[in-house]
Amino acid sequence: MQIKKITFLVLAAALSISLAACGNSQTTAVTSSQDKRQAESTQIANSSEAKETESAQTENKTEDQQTETAAENESSAGNSILILYFSADNTKDVDAVSSATPMADGMASVEWIANIIHDNVGGELIPIIPSEDYPLEYEALADYAKKERDNGGRPAFENLSIDPASYDVVFVGYPIWWYEMPMIMDTFFDTYDFSGTTIIPFNTHAGSRDGGTYSDIKEMEPNAAVLDGLAVLGEDVGKDGTKEAVISWLQGLDLE
Repeated sequence: MQIKKITFLVLAAALSISLAACGNSQTTAVTSSQDKRQAESTQIANSSEAKETESAQTENKTEDQQTETAAENESSAGNSILILYFSADNTKDVDAVSSATPMADGMASVEWIANIIHDNVGGELIPIIPSEDYPLEYEALADYAKKERDNGGRPAFENLSIDPASYDVVFVGYPIWWYEMPMIMDTFFDTYDFSGTTIIPFNTHAGSRDGGTYSDIKEMEPNAAVLDGLAVLGEDVGKDGTKEAVISWLQGLDLE
């Protein structure tokens, strides 16, 4: 009996140990499974955060690249250039033809020079169009311009749809009427403040060259850099030699 009792106790102890081991194994398995799921969740969360961070970095990089590209384009574009010109032929009727000014290739003399400038330096090319058209016949225009000068007139012009003073370089072209700029050009310079802008005048004439108008512009725009302009004899407009002279003048301006 004693032996049986001992044997029973041994078996009971072994069974208890076995059950405890099994319980621990199950607990460990459950814990391991939970830890695994938690690790996977953490990994997924970390992966999602990494993707969001990478996406944000990519977006920021793209924006930075776009900004850099825009800056590079602006830098490579150089100075912003505007070419403005006035003559009596600048009317709201695009088919108007005048005998009041020399013509070349179907264009008035000042427009002809303006187009050569545009072809060689680029920029925007815009005519100054008076609100009231000038006479197109020579004698009538001469009389009209003289009265305008004697009366100190300030004729209006059509909206240019731009701010000329926002450009770095502004070419301004006009004919000489009665030894000075047409009065509409006084209106133009009264309208805009070209402080910090470079103004480059050009004009046509019948013998008076610039008529002192470059100095007049300097007085009207004291805070602008007014360069020496180009005066072209009206009867020379349209000639190959004149075109070459305009191009040579442009090359000497060093607009880079």
